[in-house]
Amino acid sequence: MPIDFVILWVDGNDPKWQVKKNQYRSDDDNLNSVERYRDYGMLKYWFRMVEVNAPWVNKIHLVTDHQVPTWLDTNHPKIHIVNHEDFMPLDALPTFNSNAIQMYIHKIEGLAENFVLFDDDMFIVKPIVETDFFDKSGVPKDIFGFNIINPVDDFAHVFINNLSIINAEYNKKDIIKKQFFKVFNWRYGMINLVNLYLLPLPTFTRFFDTHIPYAYQKAQYIQVMEKHSVRQQQTGHHRFREITDISHWLVRYDRLVRGNFVPMRKSVGQLQYLGEQLKKHVKLVTISDRQMSQKQFDQETHQLKQAFEKVYKKSSFEK
Repeated sequence: MPIDFVILWVDGNDPKWQVKKNQYRSDDDNLNSVERYRDYGMLKYWFRMVEVNAPWVNKIHLVTDHQVPTWLDTNHPKIHIVNHEDFMPLDALPTFNSNAIQMYIHKIEGLAENFVLFDDDMFIVKPIVETDFFDKSGVPKDIFGFNIINPVDDFAHVFINNLSIINAEYNKKDIIKKQFFKVFNWRYGMINLVNLYLLPLPTFTRFFDTHIPYAYQKAQYIQVMEKHSVRQQQTGHHRFREITDISHWLVRYDRLVRGNFVPMRKSVGQLQYLGEQLKKHVKLVTISDRQMSQKQFDQETHQLKQAFEKVYKKSSFEK
């Protein structure tokens, strides 16, 4: 069963990219703040970790806007450089909206049926195997956990938009009856208590988001995007993030309520903040900069690079 990795990457420090972006928009709100485009400068280490910790990967699709790192060996048989015009509608370009890009990733040429979607702040820090993402028959692994939305910025609208579609289409009580042992599963640990607490509420108030790379089946992705093609096209044509956007989480939420997944443990990965010591037991880490100042960001990323450099040496993905 071939499994591809798809990683979305933008170098927000690139002067040419900044000029292009400012031609369409110069003001930054919290949906499109500088931090959301800030490059960690650690893509090199992402590739090194893949080679060491996931050598079984079939293909790596690097999705970018003609921003190929000078150190990357684009002739490597596992690397596929994907520019936005290769799979997105031309009248939606240029785009600076990751939600828009997500609407069309299933159209990437040569994409395997089973793939894992990464942002560039998601790292494989320990050896991982195919069955951490999919079962042996290719069904994605996931956690059907309940949660509540605690809005602190406009990005919360994306959660609400995805959730509104799910609640309009599915009845929570019916779903729980059908998927009871996927809603309550021993692999979830303490999440089961949250599920029990939120069980009486009539609708889904949010799903537990693992904040790690998400495993998808292309057929499921296509099915959801075709079913919600109007919303797909609306989001896909927003050059910048808008409060009406949906995201790839809609595909995930749909598969949860339909039961098209296999329960997994929460301990496989987690969200950590830049500057925190990496946990020893997790395999997957998403590193958040918590909207820290540029000076602090530079200091913390420098220290992290030094730590990674000691462990992960030059890979075959580099020239």
